[in-house]
Amino acid sequence: MVVRGVPHRIVKDAWWLDDADPPKGVRAGPVLILALLLADVLIWGFRPGLGLAVWLFAVATAILLTIVRTLTFDRFLKAVAVLVVTTLPLIEVVQFGTIVIAVHGLLIFGVMVTVERWEAVNLWRAAIRIPGYGLVQTIRDGLAMRVSVPSKGSFQEALFDWALPVGIGGVFLVLFAAANPLVDQWLLSFTQIDTSFLPRIERVMFWGFIALAIWPLLRLTTMMPALTKAKSNRLRGLRSGFLTERSVGRALVVFNLIFLVQTTLDLGYLWGGFALPEGMTYAEYAHRGAYPLLVTALLAGVFALLAQPYLGIGSGVRRLLYFWIAQNVILVISSILRLDLYVDVYGLTRLRFAAFVWMVVVALGLVLIIMQLIGRHSVGWFLQRAFGLGVLAIYLCNLVNIDGYIARHNLADDRDNDYYLCGLSEGAAPAIRAHQLTIGTEICDPYRVQVSQRDDWREWGYRNARLHRSLATMEIEQ
Repeated sequence: MVVRGVPHRIVKDAWWLDDADPPKGVRAGPVLILALLLADVLIWGFRPGLGLAVWLFAVATAILLTIVRTLTFDRFLKAVAVLVVTTLPLIEVVQFGTIVIAVHGLLIFGVMVTVERWEAVNLWRAAIRIPGYGLVQTIRDGLAMRVSVPSKGSFQEALFDWALPVGIGGVFLVLFAAANPLVDQWLLSFTQIDTSFLPRIERVMFWGFIALAIWPLLRLTTMMPALTKAKSNRLRGLRSGFLTERSVGRALVVFNLIFLVQTTLDLGYLWGGFALPEGMTYAEYAHRGAYPLLVTALLAGVFALLAQPYLGIGSGVRRLLYFWIAQNVILVISSILRLDLYVDVYGLTRLRFAAFVWMVVVALGLVLIIMQLIGRHSVGWFLQRAFGLGVLAIYLCNLVNIDGYIARHNLADDRDNDYYLCGLSEGAAPAIRAHQLTIGTEICDPYRVQVSQRDDWREWGYRNARLHRSLATMEIEQ
């Protein structure tokens, strides 16, 4: 009889059958407990700040303790560099964007230190797979958990038999005491047990959430084969059933003619100084065209990707596509100028600042399409670089005090009556305070022009410290 295959549990636990050394590394359980204690000390009960960044580095150290492969110093330095770069925005200021960047940096760090040859692995793909595969691995580990049973008739056996009902029953009792004041009073009256020493239900839920989030990171060695599994299908081109070589060529001729008219008008009105029609201001002209032209450029970029399989080699259709994309770049630049004219009249807002950034990203994306066409690269080449461009834009924006820049820009144009300024975050406080000292009158309520106090080092943030320093300098100079 031939038994095909090896049972799954033997595959997982039969490393001792090999001549190689047994896996090295600390067990995940004790490391998890240590990470939970550090989370309670550094995060719980404090405003998110430097303590959160320190804890992320502690989790990275926990990952290093649990890996079972040899880690070279060169690979370690590169992984730490990624973690430091992605954590810098979190040290600057804790907000949604910086948290997302730091967490993704931690995931990529985990992949880099766990995989022996991470250069041959798609790091980003492996990192984004960790939450999904990690949930499955957590369930598997929970179901596979085993506890050795003491010998029959011993005192240890009695303790073991009562461990489950007392332990889980105690958890239920704590939950009911937190949810029902009557249960809490009953426990205090009849058992003379003061439940105030018990942790709050919010704190217990915090521990549970942290444990579920950390556990997959401590099991990366087990999950890594699934995380680094490459996809069999590669994205080489985007073919559509309603496009042909002739339809693409004729469409590009029509598109170029239409865009040439719009480009000529923009060059005349925005760059050449031509007079607008009677009754139309530059602000109205800019507002009506900025966002539609941006949408037009996005649609043009999508069409350029869809049309590539039908261009042919050495044909005039390819040159038409080059000319059309170049016109789209000019239109995006015109959109930026339109928005700048509109901001000069009506002021800068968060949405308009985001529009500026988005327009620059779209223009650079169109340049990437031209580079892809000239270099005869695949669509996947473009998508990877376009994605990296977007990530870089988000990263840089999280390092910039956008509200402070908006306040300085609007106040420099004497818009001190704009109610929008008084609704900005604390990042705008120094600019507003400096303007109030200059003109000698209050433009916002005093409580609006305040910066939050961070009394504990775990709540410290670099931007918050700079804002306090700026306000203190103003008070001294006054």
